[in-house]
Parts: sequence; structure tokens; C-alpha cells
Amino acid sequence: TANDGIGEGGEVWVDRWWWHQRLALGLANDKDIINNNHDDNYNYKKDVRQLRQQGTCLDNLQPGRSSHPDHGRGAMASRFLPKGSIVAPVPVLPVPRDELRYLRKKEWKEVEKWRKKKRKEMELKTITNLDDQTKAESREQGVGKKVETIEEDDGDNTEAALPPGMKWRQQLLLNYCFGHVNSSVLLFPYGLFVNFINHASSEVVMNLGDEKHDAPVANVGLRWSDRWVERDTVSGKDPRTMSPEELFSRPNPAGLVLEYVALRDIRPNEEILFDYGSLWANAWNEHVRHHPASSSDDNGNGYGSPPLNDYTPAYIMEEVATNLRTAEEQLTYPYPDNVFTACFYRYSDGNDDHYDDDKKFNAQSINTNSKTKTRAIPWKMSRGLFDMTNLRPCKVIDREPIQTGGKKMAYTAIIQNRPGLSPEEQIPKGVKHIVSGIPREAFRFVDRPYTSDVHLEGAFRQNIGLESLGVFPTAWLDLKSEE
Repeated sequence: TANDGIGEGGEVWVDRWWWHQRLALGLANDKDIINNNHDDNYNYKKDVRQLRQQGTCLDNLQPGRSSHPDHGRGAMASRFLPKGSIVAPVPVLPVPRDELRYLRKKEWKEVEKWRKKKRKEMELKTITNLDDQTKAESREQGVGKKVETIEEDDGDNTEAALPPGMKWRQQLLLNYCFGHVNSSVLLFPYGLFVNFINHASSEVVMNLGDEKHDAPVANVGLRWSDRWVERDTVSGKDPRTMSPEELFSRPNPAGLVLEYVALRDIRPNEEILFDYGSLWANAWNEHVRHHPASSSDDNGNGYGSPPLNDYTPAYIMEEVATNLRTAEEQLTYPYPDNVFTACFYRYSDGNDDHYDDDKKFNAQSINTNSKTKTRAIPWKMSRGLFDMTNLRPCKVIDREPIQTGGKKMAYTAIIQNRPGLSPEEQIPKGVKHIVSGIPREAFRFVDRPYTSDVHLEGAFRQNIGLESLGVFPTAWLDLKSEE
């Protein structure tokens, strides 16, 4: 449940601190800590030997650049991981497959128009189906017997409920979920860096010359962590034995934990790779045939669609743009259309007079009928400023060296609002709020919502398949096989 409203494109944050602390300390099934719940007085200190036997290491993975051109970023081993060891715990949240389907506004209008037309057509097909005896009786009694032939609607979540040729779109989240082709249950993993793990076949691929291909090979497998899986707090059942309906209706969706296990010795800084399954691989190969640019362009996200002509991922811009261009410079040398600049700034951070000062200054500028005057407020560093909640759009209008002749720059920027800001953080409407002395470290390049290549028409959408691993619970297989 959202504590505050979440705007379109807003990030979802979930507090899992307590769960991860229990996991790291080997306390996931410790009745004492479960009974004490969030008791701050509980003694979490454990003997080192006990930690090694019962605890789970949560920092075996670290993010990095994959050596494979299709992968973009990946998960790297932060230390040596011997064969058979747990690489990372993978807590998962069950998600109904249907909830990841969506249509755009224009498409919904088409659907509503088509359904309205369909209902009218079905009403016209309502006929009086009378057999000979009923006809005779009706002639005597003057009564007709109507029989409805309209069938039940197939439901909003089926292709039959859409106009011919239209298909449901799939949210990007699908690409990160585990699933089974015969199940309505998807599992979203939220462990530390586990979503950075890329695909590789579990077998060495051979080419036509009968030589080993340079394609990477999977080095981790996946299994249930019986040590961490918890029974439902209400029914006492193992969630893996529940029907999908029971699973989705649980008051607390936590308690399902998988774990990645090393299939062989893994060296430090080696990329962690997992086999996404044959259905995923077939879907990807089919996608590449229709979008050949996907297989060779380094889009930085892995498994997207052909990029825009002027597309550059925000994190690449962050790496290459040492100095930022002013708005005037961008008229001649613009940044890619898919990115904008943002900076870490708190409007309410020790500047109680911002509102009155801004209001007086802007009113004065308007009354003089002169060009807009610029009065810059100094940027202020404070504790917690670099929290992502303080990142907001801005437009750079000036820069100057921090020291005479130096290369480090300080920037002046117009600070703007973004959706989801609290009232005290919102710059008043009509106010141009200018801040000076902002260091380069306080700026970030950000992808505009739905402009990255993963949101293009025909972008790749396929869940990670668990069909061949034998780990997907049979109780969740509620869909018929397409074969």
C-alpha cells in the first residue's frame, strides 16, 4: 500500500531493512526475534562462528559493466565463490501475470468503442427460438418465448476481449520476473543486485565450424531456500502449496526465498550469469530476427529494441559529460532528446525565506517591465541531500571555475519542480528559482519517462523461464499448455 501518492514514472520504495538484517544474521527462522519483531532492544550480536554457520553473505554481488555487448550492465562476483556455495539469496514477491498487462489511452478508447459496437451486434442477434409446439402454443396463447444467445464476455484480461489485431502490452517489469508458461504467477526478485544478473546458456554453444563459440556460459543455478522460506502467518501453509488465488490473497506476501548457487568456482570480478530458459532464448532470437539492431548495438540495458537515432543512455552521458553545457550552448550542441539534467536540491533546506524573497523579486522584475533579473541563492550541502528523493529537474544557465584557472566548475541553474514533491519542497508557481555554486557532483543525467529504447514499439518482453529447473510449484500451474 502506498503511504503517499505515486506519480506516473515515480519510483517505488519498500523498507526491507528488518528482513535483510535477519537474513544476514541468520535469524530468519529465529522465533525469538520474530516474536520481538522490530524490538530495538533485541541483542543482534552473534558469535562469528555462528554467523559463518547460520548467516548469509549479502555482498557477494556488485554491479559493473558486462563484457558481453548485449548485456550492458551486469552483476559481478565481489570475491571468490566456490562451487556449491550460495551466491545470493533471492527473496521474491508473487505478482499476478494479468497485472502486468496494459493498454495506452488511445487504445483503451478503441477497445471501448469496439466493445460497445459488439454489444449492440449481440443484442441484434437475440432471437425468438420457438419450436413447432411452442409456436402452436404461442398462436393459441399469443405468447412468444425469447431465448438469449448472447454469451458471457470473455473478460478484460483475454485477447478475445480486444479488437481483432490488438494485443495487450506488457510492462517492463515482466523482463525481471521469474515465471512458468503454464502459470498465472510471476515472481519478482528484490534481493541485492540480483536483477543485474544476465542470461547465458547453460551449455557451450557450437558453431557450424564445430569450434567453441565465444558466447558466455551460465555459472549459477537457482533453487528454493528451504532455510528461509516461511509459512503463511494466517493459515500456517507453505506458500508453495497454495493455489494462485490463495497466494495472492495473503495479507503478507513475504516469505518466499530462492537462492542462486555457484555451478562452478567463480573468480572475483567474474560476471554472474544464469540460464533464462529455452522459451526465453527462443523469444529473444525471434526478437533479434525482427530487430537486428538489438543484437549488436550497445544500448546499455540489455534486451531492448533498436535505439532512437539520437539515443544515449543517461548513465553513459553521466560518464562522458565532465562539464555540463548551458541552455544557450545546447541550442547549438543539444543533448540527446531522451535525457535531461537534474540536481540534488532541497528548497526547504535552511532557506525559510525562499518563498517571500522569490515572490518579492519576481514581482519587482515584472513591475519594472525589464528583462527578467537573475538573483541566485547559494547551493547548500546538508546531511541526506544526496537522497534520490531530492533529485529534481534543473536547467544550467551558467558555469565558472571554482578556482581561477582551475578545471573544476561550479554551476548556476534554474531549479524546477517534479511530480510527487511535498508542499514545502514545491517552488511556488510562476517563480523562477535560481541557485548558484552547484558542484558537478550534485548533477545527474536522467532518462525522460518512456523514452529509452526499452519502451519503443515492439520492445522485448519475456519473463525469465523456470520451466526446465523443476523448482516451480505444481500448485501454481493453473494455465493450460499451449501445445
